[in-house]
Amino acid sequence: MNRNVTLARIRYNTDSDGVEQCWRLILDGEEVLVESVNIQAPVFTSRDWIEPIQKFKHHISVKQCHVHIDEDGIALITPLLAQPAQVSQNV
Repeated sequence: MNRNVTLARIRYNTDSDGVEQCWRLILDGEEVLVESVNIQAPVFTSRDWIEPIQKFKHHISVKQCHVHIDEDGIALITPLLAQPAQVSQNV
């Protein structure tokens, strides 16, 4: 998976056996379970209300990032690269 996201939230998967699918990634609201997470972007902590379970959960969060998840379930989170400025062709 390769995906640009506005907000990625990361938290430990308490339903995991501690060996597989240990982390929950919530990518713009969609949850994905992964084995491990490597974050190479600025982070902040957040306390977020999770509607389906009616509880607050604490996350490590990343804004405006790219998420790559390989076939082994290893997630790499990096900052989005700045888009090049549009150059006007009117001279």
